[in-house]
Amino acid sequence: MDHTAMPLLGREDETAEFEAFLRGDDRVLLYWGVAGQGKSILVEHLTTRCPKDGYVVDLEYTAGRRNPSLDSADAARELLDELAEVLGGWCKTGTPTYHHAADRADADEQALLTRNVTQKATMIARGGSSIVGSPVSLNAGSITEPLANLRALNRLKLVRALCDDLRKADLSDRVLFVDTTERLYYLDEVAHFEADGGARGANEIGHWFANRFVPHLLSSAKGLKLVLAGREPVPMKPGIRCQQRELRNWPSADSDAYLASRGQEAERFQQAVYRLCKGHPGWTSMLSDTAAILDWSEIDLFELERIARDRPAEDWLPRVFLSRIPEHRRAVVAAAATVRSVVKEAITAVLEEAPQDEQWFESLTAYSFVQLRRAHRKRSSWHIHPLVRGAILSHLGGQEPLRLMEWHGRAATYFSRSGDLEEELYHRFCSGDTSKDGEWHRLFQSANLACDYDSGLRVIELVTAHEARQVLLRTAPGLVSHALTLRSDIAHHQGRLDDAVSEAKQALRIAREESLEREEAKALLILGLVSERRSELTRAKSLLREAFDLCLTSGDTQNGANCQLHLGSVAARQADYVAASKCFSVAATLYEKLGDELGEGNVHWQHGTALRRVGRLRESREALRLAVLKYRGLGYRLGMANALREEGGIYLREGRAKKSRNALHEALGLYREIGDRLGEAACLCELSFLELTDGDADAAQGSLREAASLYSSIGNELGVADTTLLSAQVLIHQGALDEALAHVSRASTAYRDLESPLGRANCLLLSGVIRQSNGALPESSVSLARAVQAFREIGNAQGERLALGERSRVAVLEGDGDLAVRLARRALEVSSFMGSKAAMAESMVALGTAELANGRTREAMRVFATGHALFEELGIDRQAQEASSMILRSAAAL
Repeated sequence: MDHTAMPLLGREDETAEFEAFLRGDDRVLLYWGVAGQGKSILVEHLTTRCPKDGYVVDLEYTAGRRNPSLDSADAARELLDELAEVLGGWCKTGTPTYHHAADRADADEQALLTRNVTQKATMIARGGSSIVGSPVSLNAGSITEPLANLRALNRLKLVRALCDDLRKADLSDRVLFVDTTERLYYLDEVAHFEADGGARGANEIGHWFANRFVPHLLSSAKGLKLVLAGREPVPMKPGIRCQQRELRNWPSADSDAYLASRGQEAERFQQAVYRLCKGHPGWTSMLSDTAAILDWSEIDLFELERIARDRPAEDWLPRVFLSRIPEHRRAVVAAAATVRSVVKEAITAVLEEAPQDEQWFESLTAYSFVQLRRAHRKRSSWHIHPLVRGAILSHLGGQEPLRLMEWHGRAATYFSRSGDLEEELYHRFCSGDTSKDGEWHRLFQSANLACDYDSGLRVIELVTAHEARQVLLRTAPGLVSHALTLRSDIAHHQGRLDDAVSEAKQALRIAREESLEREEAKALLILGLVSERRSELTRAKSLLREAFDLCLTSGDTQNGANCQLHLGSVAARQADYVAASKCFSVAATLYEKLGDELGEGNVHWQHGTALRRVGRLRESREALRLAVLKYRGLGYRLGMANALREEGGIYLREGRAKKSRNALHEALGLYREIGDRLGEAACLCELSFLELTDGDADAAQGSLREAASLYSSIGNELGVADTTLLSAQVLIHQGALDEALAHVSRASTAYRDLESPLGRANCLLLSGVIRQSNGALPESSVSLARAVQAFREIGNAQGERLALGERSRVAVLEGDGDLAVRLARRALEVSSFMGSKAAMAESMVALGTAELANGRTREAMRVFATGHALFEELGIDRQAQEASSMILRSAAAL
């Protein structure tokens, strides 16, 4: 340990704590605090206090990479490559296993990329139609490029390979530093946007690093310790010994010592700085820089105090700072803030006509609020702190709005010449220029048709970023409303339902304020889809009808067809097949008039799904076959996969396991080929039913775990809750009833947080079934009665029928034959209302069981025979055999 190293001013306690950490048993030390606390400086200082080796993993550079190219490694791969080199050097043995795995991963990814490029078909949206204006978006459900799944798998293999190389090494007294943790979101694959200073999915930041990587690393690398620095705590996986320390502002003595070290020793000057900055290291440094450069005196600081009036430094310092900078340097700072990424070549082009001295760019980088992006970049770039940038733009917008528009216009010209369309569009929108909004639509449609939601969100952000949005709300409010609707639609497909509602309501408010009927209809359509997803079917129907009426008024045929399509889906879920059929017919007619073959395919798919719901399985398969033919002719693999998944479920219902397996595996292959994790997860859930039917409960649990992991990776909490509930069904099959009940409890909590009444009703139903198997019949009866009521309240006839049937079974076990018969007859009435022969047959068997328990053997035989005939008509052999055995049992009782 280098005891001769100079102490770090104001961080003596943290240094002592680090030295104690090195001597102790804890493996991880986290320093966290708000921006400007000097975390990076502290990390650099602590590396000099390491007994042997210390290495800093600098994640800061990744903030400059907006969109990594497909042929480059992702952020996790770059991190692993860097660690393999460093840790391999510390081990003295290198990392051969890792390098072999990396070469194999590169080869696999390149092969997949080559195949996808060869197979890729180009689809051009007609008339710049939006995601809401195209049925593709309403049923797509994919979020990423085809390489995503393979990269995720390779990432896991590389982590294991690296850990294998480290397993025999002794890395005692060596420390790995990670700076800064807020950049770990690149490893989580969480969509992150810096507009308005916020991050989407921020609650997940660091999840992969802390839960998937660090445990493997620390268990393999004996003696290695880890120090993290960032703006917020990163929860470590339980079992890892970790201590955390929040970095706080300097006390006045440390602030004074810092200023004195920079030659600013006047007591009144130091007191004024402390009153202004409250000991915040970053703001103190910035104010010190400004005072030194502009030769400020105490009088200048007193003037600042008058302006500040006890407000936080971020509310006043940047604006005052800008106003005190000489004009030629001020132009540089303003332009740098305007173009977001401070690339020297871009600034040069933007300022080619501006008066400036020869060292203008170098003078800009002298300020402490500008940080150089160093590693792994072909050209250097700088980043201005968002608070500083926002204050500068706010100042320009308030004091010199014409100059602000000028900067954005010149930036748009530069990026147009350099071929960067996204940056060009952003600056055009910021200047109020919407002449290229058609290009924006085409960019989005390209991402949408490629099922790449991440790229779609990035394109949307060109309109919804704070600066662009404020301008466009005055000049093109319809574009802002439309962009918000697109973002809402993507959130809906990713399962972020609260976000979807929030975005759609914003779009709806703008549309209504500006009397934009088409945009209002699109927003109402999304709100209707979210309500349908949450099983709020009455509300969904009301919203979709309102949206359709607006489409009629505004002449929006495309979205009118989409509304009818989903009104049919809602009607089918309410067991009103007649109304559903009419809606599908209207939608098909409208799509035919538009010449929209994809829309026609979607009608066949939704129609087939509706027919499956009411048990008309043969007709359902025929509708799905038509959908597959339409999709295959268009080369629309996602539609083919969706239809095949439904077809596989039908074959399973009919007891045709081989055909079910073939259809589901074909669908699964298509989902994986196009990188649709949402569809893949849904298909795995269907596959788990098949595996459970085959008696392989372990395989079923494996499929559900994989599905849950996929849902989690795209932030679909509803899907995770669904897999938890499905896992409970597998556990019931395995006889692990207590564990199954625990799964139901967890799922119920999740459904409550997600406001899913259907999920909660299903939990009540399954809870009743488990308690029935446990012999707790009174508790089971209560739970099932609550399930019946819950399903009835949301208009879910299928759920109500199942709950009534199970409650009838409990009544039989309790010896209450009359109640069992009444409940079974009510279930039969619901099945008849549904128009589902399969449901009617199942209810017949339940009624026959109740009649048999009530001593009415001949009536039971008659009812069983009717159910048996229906099962045979439908081709459901397994249940037909069960009904036949019940007939024989009844005959034996005569």
